[in-house]
Amino acid sequence: MSKVENPLKEKNIGKSFEANSIIVFTLTMLANVLGILFQSLSGHLLGDTQLFADLNAAMALFNVLVLPTTVSCCLIAKYTAELYAGQHVGQIKYFLLNAAKVLLLLIVLFAGVGVIAHPLIGRWLHIGDKTVIILVIGLAAITLLSAVFNGGLQGMQAFVFYGIFGLIGPVAKIIAVLCSTLVTEKLTVIFVVWFLGTIVSYLCGVVLLRKVLGKYPKEKVDFEKSKTIQYIWRLIVANAGVILLSNIDILLVKHNFNDEAGLYSGARMLGYSVMYLTNTFVVVIFPMIAGKAKDEAGNKKLLKRTLFYNIVLSVVAVVCLMLCAEFCIKLLLGADYLSCKQYLLPIIAYVLPLGMLNLLANFGMARNKTGFINASLLITGGIAIVMGIVVKTSLFALVGCLSTVMWLAVGGNIVYVFGRREKVDGNK
Repeated sequence: MSKVENPLKEKNIGKSFEANSIIVFTLTMLANVLGILFQSLSGHLLGDTQLFADLNAAMALFNVLVLPTTVSCCLIAKYTAELYAGQHVGQIKYFLLNAAKVLLLLIVLFAGVGVIAHPLIGRWLHIGDKTVIILVIGLAAITLLSAVFNGGLQGMQAFVFYGIFGLIGPVAKIIAVLCSTLVTEKLTVIFVVWFLGTIVSYLCGVVLLRKVLGKYPKEKVDFEKSKTIQYIWRLIVANAGVILLSNIDILLVKHNFNDEAGLYSGARMLGYSVMYLTNTFVVVIFPMIAGKAKDEAGNKKLLKRTLFYNIVLSVVAVVCLMLCAEFCIKLLLGADYLSCKQYLLPIIAYVLPLGMLNLLANFGMARNKTGFINASLLITGGIAIVMGIVVKTSLFALVGCLSTVMWLAVGGNIVYVFGRREKVDGNK
């Protein structure tokens, strides 16, 4: 394969993990602040804790349905990172264009299947307005195309452009919740405006990619199909586990403890802010590890640094959150949600291991060595589903059981990663 000199690569030479993390941290934290503002405005402007619970359940459903998007993003980011490491910029352009064509076909298929299944989903989540479920499915379907922009920019370590693209969605959601105050069908308007904002983000994404790749001629590239299919399967399992565990708490609470779901959703919004720190590191280490997947010693050293930063920052975030809990609740949600403070500790106990599992899963996906993490995620997810069926007496008992299982999964994966010598060409 011919090589094309890439000025972006030259600019990134010598740029450390910490420097890239600061760039991503700054931009993603801005996006996260906008996300919190969206939740805050929703809590204040919807004026109904049950409607707020419906919104959070619908968003959790959306987060589950974007599994194909997450898988596609990881796949595109990995192969783009490999081509980028070899400075095959023209081949990246060819690869992204072909990926976009495939994703457009998947959007049509996904939307069709989702529309057929929407009545069952609405009944299970106790959401009476079926239009909301259809809109969530449509939004999840169209979001598939975002994998081209997120995966491409992440894989090329164009973190500034990646962060800019990531800001468009949160801005669209804030506009959406403001527009909802003008009508009675509030949730419908929120998802319609969010859908339109997604379309606008793609127009911006095209501009950003053209700035990186526009002047380079396309060069055909082919990846070995059997290895690609095998890798896709591993991505599906790993991401399905992470997404399931990230959203199963609110889905189970909405199904089993519907009366408490509104207050739980308010506390969940605050507790999940701790994960914003972990997500920053995930964005940075994935392309760095994927580009040098065979450097086992270097990758493990990078993971140690990442886990250390994650633990320190998470502890600081949790302490600050607990000290300022009442102030944050009044500011972001209003006095009506003050009693949701009782759910904060269970949610934090649930969120901390979830962030670490997400980090460990992405570490495995970047190296294409996901055997143990996939097995642990499947087992943990299976246990979580069983708990949702069995534990129906107390919300606190349910979340506590979920947290315990996830901490065990984190411990098992850390022991496995750092206590096992890797085979030279192993895929486990």
